[in-house]
Amino acid sequence: MTTQDQYTNTIRQSQEAWTDVVESLTENLQNVFGQSAKSFGTTDPSAAIDQVFDFWKQTIEAQRQIAKQLVNAAVSTSETVRSQAESVGTAIREQVESASTAVREQAEAANTAVREQAKSFGQAAREQAEAAERAAREQAQAQEQAARDEAAKKYESLSKDALQEELGRRDLPKTGNVNELRERLIEDDQK
Repeated sequence: MTTQDQYTNTIRQSQEAWTDVVESLTENLQNVFGQSAKSFGTTDPSAAIDQVFDFWKQTIEAQRQIAKQLVNAAVSTSETVRSQAESVGTAIREQVESASTAVREQAEAANTAVREQAKSFGQAAREQAEAAERAAREQAQAQEQAARDEAAKKYESLSKDALQEELGRRDLPKTGNVNELRERLIEDDQK
């Protein structure tokens, strides 16, 4: 039953109660005054007083019922409003929590993606640096070997005496076999 239905029902009951009160009053007055007009001396004053107080008792009882119904309708309405407000509050809280969770999850996913991408770029940069360093080492070794081979060709055809004579001009030791003498001169050339 809606609040509007409760108010309509209460007003209808109030009107019925007042109609009953008016009818009862009219009937009591007709009885009192109708009988007194017929026979003034036979009217019982106690009965008339009882009728008047019964009338007011019924009136007060009707007013009590109307007041109770209005209070019950107000309480029911306030409970309905409170229940609806709690329901709306709960729904809003759930939506806010859901949105917060979604935003947090998206932020975490974005952070994870950025970290993985940075890690991937860092790994690629390290690998490129290592490859460049390795290539530079290999190139330096190749150049050194080429220079050594070139120097070795220069001393290949020289005899032991010629090698010792060249070592003497450079103030280097002249002892050792032919290969040692050549190696000494090659090392001196590469300095």
